[in-house]
Amino acid sequence: MKYKHTQRIKSCDIDNKELAKEIGDLYYDSLEEFLVELARKIKSDAKADEARGRKKLAKALFDASLHIQEASQSIAKAWDISKPYVDAFFQDKKSNRD
Repeated sequence: MKYKHTQRIKSCDIDNKELAKEIGDLYYDSLEEFLVELARKIKSDAKADEARGRKKLAKALFDASLHIQEASQSIAKAWDISKPYVDAFFQDKKSNRD
């Protein structure tokens, strides 16, 4: 049986520090979406570990999932603040974010 956790994302040819920088450069609405999905994944792992009787691990993962979800909400607020500036920037440039 292969262990599913890894030290880095094999499909990305960058280290975790660079990966964090790349993720941090996402527009905040995209970063919020990423964090929501990450929180869901960690919560799913928590449920699986809970079902295996790993109570301490499950609790730590449930807590982490909650904190990541809270971070996504803070990033959503940051997007609400920055969105008008981003929109104005691209209006001036007559282009879009893509």
